[in-house]
Amino acid sequence: MSTLKMHLVGKQITAARGLLGMSQSQLAEAAGVAEQTIIRFEKEQHEPRPETIEAIRDVLETRGIEFINGIGPGVRLNLEKAGQFARGAGGSAH
Repeated sequence: MSTLKMHLVGKQITAARGLLGMSQSQLAEAAGVAEQTIIRFEKEQHEPRPETIEAIRDVLETRGIEFINGIGPGVRLNLEKAGQFARGAGGSAH
């Protein structure tokens, strides 16, 4: 696995949450950051510290999100990985 990570933008975080059905507060709690950090990042009002972005990335990727870069930044949901996470989390998707 490459140690190089693509730069994330706020719109990718918004899209990733949408694919997962996660609220900003749920993402913030799972990543251990303030909800305001997620809000400001998604609105592109603030670029979080690299370690904060990595915490957010880790939460989303663990749940099946794949960040992609075609003609522009994007996201997709890996259903197999998402299913593995759901099973590991007790299967509760509430």
